[in-house]
Amino acid sequence: MTNAHPIRLLTPADTPAYRELRLEALRSHPDAFGASLEDEEARAPEMIAKRLGAGPTNCLFGAFAGSELVGTAGFIIPNGSAKSRHKGLLVGVYVTPGHRGRAVGRALVHAIIEHARGQVVLLQAAVGADNLPARRLYERLGFQQYGLEKKALLVGDSYVDEALLVLDFTDAD
Repeated sequence: MTNAHPIRLLTPADTPAYRELRLEALRSHPDAFGASLEDEEARAPEMIAKRLGAGPTNCLFGAFAGSELVGTAGFIIPNGSAKSRHKGLLVGVYVTPGHRGRAVGRALVHAIIEHARGQVVLLQAAVGADNLPARRLYERLGFQQYGLEKKALLVGDSYVDEALLVLDFTDAD
């Protein structure tokens, strides 16, 4: 979507760069992710590589500045019942501070939307209710809020409410 920051699927070869960026994201914005820094630090590189090679229903896209990974966004179709496999999740959206404001996040989310289209009917996301920049981005790309999960995350001694968003691919564009 942007030549300045090419977007591509991450592969197991990207494990070291992805792990470093993921730890940065969790360290600097613990309230923005369901995962914890402690859990991610304990995750073996082999497990990360396995995720990066999992295939189209559990994948991560990366944005690059030269050879440097500067942003990520993930797509998951949870292993649920046949009755819920029509829903996918947008997860793990992060852009390094030095590359924000350059449409990198938009390009990553757009890549996930295009990847998910045809695989699922609904693309869901959860975002901190107070994270207005992220909520505005998702809404500009067609997501609509359908709910609010109170106290969705506990970070230290504070609770984080999450806005529940959905993009319905059966709605007219």
